[in-house]
Amino acid sequence: MAKDRRLGKGLAALLGDSIESTAGDASGTDPANTSAATDTPKSPSGFTVLAVSEIDDNPYQPRRHFDEEQLAALSQSLKQHDLLQPIVVRPKGARYELISGERRLRAAIMAGWKTIAAQVREASDRETAELSIIENLQRKDLNALEKADSFKRYLDEHGCSHSELAKRLNIDRSTVANLIRLLELPDPVKQSLANSLITAGHARALLPLVTPVEQIKLCEKIVRKALSVRAVEQIVQDSLFDAEDATGKSSGGGRKVNRGAGQSNPFQIARLEQELKQALGTKVDIREKTGGKGKIVIHFNNHDEFQRLLTQLANRATEQRRVG
Repeated sequence: MAKDRRLGKGLAALLGDSIESTAGDASGTDPANTSAATDTPKSPSGFTVLAVSEIDDNPYQPRRHFDEEQLAALSQSLKQHDLLQPIVVRPKGARYELISGERRLRAAIMAGWKTIAAQVREASDRETAELSIIENLQRKDLNALEKADSFKRYLDEHGCSHSELAKRLNIDRSTVANLIRLLELPDPVKQSLANSLITAGHARALLPLVTPVEQIKLCEKIVRKALSVRAVEQIVQDSLFDAEDATGKSSGGGRKVNRGAGQSNPFQIARLEQELKQALGTKVDIREKTGGKGKIVIHFNNHDEFQRLLTQLANRATEQRRVG
């Protein structure tokens, strides 16, 4: 709900007094009055009636697919109750270009209407693009890739950063970045996402994998076994650990014996790993590099074990501070 309110502020900044009508359509509902429908729809006070043939599509519309059943239901509603919320258009030469309300316009045409109520206002290409993004971000059925495409196109055309776009749309920067990253996935994975075979959460979980082949293979496994997002994240994490382990092992599978200056004896490392394993109750790897640098990797098998380790380490840190 908080996100919807923030997006609403973005709409208000672009449309001013027309925010209520635009937000209603963006949420997927078209409130209607109780008057009987006529062949010529009534125009709400203060708005203009335009011929539907004079209105061109919005070139910045993120949505590529419209649910025919939903449009048919909306069309039937228009026939029964007429239209309370006008569409929003801008003048474009001798014609008009749609800014907001494409579902309503399509449903009106489906209902056989020749005219429709519209608010006519001036808007730049940039404002039109922003409004199209905001309107569709609120829609639950818009595909994540369609949102990502609209973000990427906006950034390319207007030369702004992720942070600037997020600020203009009044959304989190992470929302922009996470969606655009989905476009980096290989085509078979994006197709699975577009067809709702996997979710955006699944798709994001695949991003850390190094090669497209790995991403495609795991995507197929997600579809085949109906894996949860958490399960995919664990598989990816394990895969990355295994790959990192492989770079720290000799071709024979054992720990490298050759040491650079300042590195510990491998037998000392092995002993320390065993001590930590006994203390923490889980596998621990010590990976030392030259110059005294390195890292300690603590393994866990599930979320509960992760929480146990966090608590255990936090308690020990507290004890050390008390002793100190």
